[in-house]
Amino acid sequence: MRARGPVAFAIAVVLLGAGCQPKKAKTSAEILLTERMGQVLLREGRAAEAEKAFKDVLKDDPRNPDVWGGLGVSMLMQNRFKEAMTALDKAVELAPENGSIRNNRGVAAMELGQYKEAEADFEAAARSQNPDDRLSATINLGRLRNRQGNFAGAEEEFTNALARDPWSFAALLGRAGARESSGNVEGAAEDYLAAIKIEPTSADANLRLGFCLVSLHKPELGRRYLQRAIDLDPTGDTGARARLLMETLTGGAS
Repeated sequence: MRARGPVAFAIAVVLLGAGCQPKKAKTSAEILLTERMGQVLLREGRAAEAEKAFKDVLKDDPRNPDVWGGLGVSMLMQNRFKEAMTALDKAVELAPENGSIRNNRGVAAMELGQYKEAEADFEAAARSQNPDDRLSATINLGRLRNRQGNFAGAEEEFTNALARDPWSFAALLGRAGARESSGNVEGAAEDYLAAIKIEPTSADANLRLGFCLVSLHKPELGRRYLQRAIDLDPTGDTGARARLLMETLTGGAS
């Protein structure tokens, strides 16, 4: 047994010298270009391709928190929450004060039902020097309160977010959902309408507003927004739900 180790090592060295040239190290410019490509792919929603790019960068730059963070987000986008948590844990280890990374790890924790850990990350992100991180943290805290069934707390967090940015579509949609869940359908309808003014092509916002209007005994107006949801998402889940509600209103007619 003792003789096998040196022999195997010698064979490996011979094979390397005889048939394989050492792989050329990537330049810092090449590494940076691949990282930026990963970020672009994330913004385009091409999560699997982004994941591949970030993993490629990590071979040469394994202590880059932004790359670990990007890898985590690419996995979040694919609903691979446990794997995302592993990558984001590494990112936080390397950059514990990075508010964006803390926000993203909090989202992973929330999706895994780890609400205490999620809240700690969101609160850390809320102390960031970056105002965008603070806004995202407040919105995420609102989403967490919704998950916990604390609709009053969720509404408060979303209202705080809107005080920072009155044009935040995410905050308006979140507050509308909290109000709807707590029974304040009129207030929810107001928020959904405000959200649609910001993003008219949101099928979900149109569906929710249509539903609220029907609940408020305004079926004709409600149908208008339900039809918009169908037109915006004719083959998706949102369009299907809007179509089902329209059929209910018309007694099954198409």
